[in-house]
Amino acid sequence: MAIVAAVDDSDRAPAVLAEAETLASEFDEELHALHVLERAELVELLEKEIEGQDPTDNYEVRRHAEGIVSRALPDTARAEPTVEVRVGDPGAEIVGYAAEQDARYVVVGGRQRTPTGKALFGSVTQAVMLESPVSVVNVVLE
Repeated sequence: MAIVAAVDDSDRAPAVLAEAETLASEFDEELHALHVLERAELVELLEKEIEGQDPTDNYEVRRHAEGIVSRALPDTARAEPTVEVRVGDPGAEIVGYAAEQDARYVVVGGRQRTPTGKALFGSVTQAVMLESPVSVVNVVLE
């Protein structure tokens, strides 16, 4: 089993990774950091289409994902996560990866809270929460 932290290049990523690391430590599970690129982002990153190659095997794509994770990883991190990158619909890729890894939890980042305290979710967070075969932890920044 693993704890999967779904990270993007936003200010929520450090909180997501920190929570995932805490869960991984508490449950003695592996920590996986997953970054999903949409196809348009992939083309922009590589400045070209890649055909006949799995884009997740591309050096630039892996380096991009590893950079996002290393910037988000707290200085106090106890363990280096396994970094995984996928290309496609973020919600579907996160759910699929969690199932493949037989994850214990998926940790995602919520948007914010309304003045009345209700959590607001982005479309990716909502998709993961509704479709995930495993428990989802939503980290909401105040």
